[in-house]
Amino acid sequence: MIDLCPRCRIQAPHRPGREHCPRCGGPLSVVDDASRAMAAQPVGAPPRHAAPARPATPSPTGRLYRNRNVRWVARRPPEAVPVRRGPSGPRGRGLIPRYVYIPTWGLHDEPVKPDAAHDRIDNARARLVFALIVAGTALAASAVIHLLRYLLLVVNRTQPLPEPLIVISDWLIVFVGVAAFLSFVWATLAFMRWVMDLRAGAYEDAGLLDPRRPVWVGVLVGVPLVNLVGAPLVLGEVVALRVADDPSLDAERVGRRVRRLWVAWLIVNVTALLALVARVVAWGSDSVQTGANALAMVIISAAVSAAFAFWTARRVPELFDAAAAVPVPKRRWVAVG
Repeated sequence: MIDLCPRCRIQAPHRPGREHCPRCGGPLSVVDDASRAMAAQPVGAPPRHAAPARPATPSPTGRLYRNRNVRWVARRPPEAVPVRRGPSGPRGRGLIPRYVYIPTWGLHDEPVKPDAAHDRIDNARARLVFALIVAGTALAASAVIHLLRYLLLVVNRTQPLPEPLIVISDWLIVFVGVAAFLSFVWATLAFMRWVMDLRAGAYEDAGLLDPRRPVWVGVLVGVPLVNLVGAPLVLGEVVALRVADDPSLDAERVGRRVRRLWVAWLIVNVTALLALVARVVAWGSDSVQTGANALAMVIISAAVSAAFAFWTARRVPELFDAAAAVPVPKRRWVAVG
């Protein structure tokens, strides 16, 4: 049994109590075959009221919606279904599309522009680390050569030394001294360049102008004994800007690292100054013991300076790094009561 609306020609399985079409509001007719009923009734003829029929058993080919929450579906009559155009039959696998140009749809990957300021800081830091390693190597070699010269002086107190050995030791002392001095100058210039680039990047990130001229920054950082006060001052201003710009940095931790560098640099300058004074006193004295003491101070100063260079080369890259996360232990000990 089918509920048919002759006015708008929609049909649905019959449901008792439904008398009006939900689309146009017209009366519904209960028929057995909708196609024969629509063919027998003309288009302009008024609809015929059918007597309410008794609920019948569903046909084997029809489908009843036994759930009251399921709405009935209107289907087009067969004569209203449009004719399918085009070739019929199963379609085979088509050709793989080929493009003579690159398609422009989809997301575009914008190239990341390199940050010139940070690249300049990284390059300056890499040059500083390399210069410190070279300076540390030259100072360590100077300490070893001066130690050999000291041993020769000890041996010379009891027995004379061959003249060629003395000449070789003199030339080695001159060579390592010049190498140590040139490496010290190179490391100082690299440190000046790194501090200048560091200040330029920090003030640029903060949107401010550097109140100090580069010439004065170079004087405060590069002149010996002046940099004992100038270098911590200049780096302290950079630390304040970096901590204010990056919340992940700990001001106390970074300040502690800078203070450690300053204390180590102070020790290096004190030992170098003592070695210089001892050397000047030895030049004005004819005492062998005074010369030996001056040579010992030179050995200590060169060794301390080499240790400082290697230590600073490891500390400079992590000077402004954030604190590392505390590792979570894989094993936990539980007290058994």
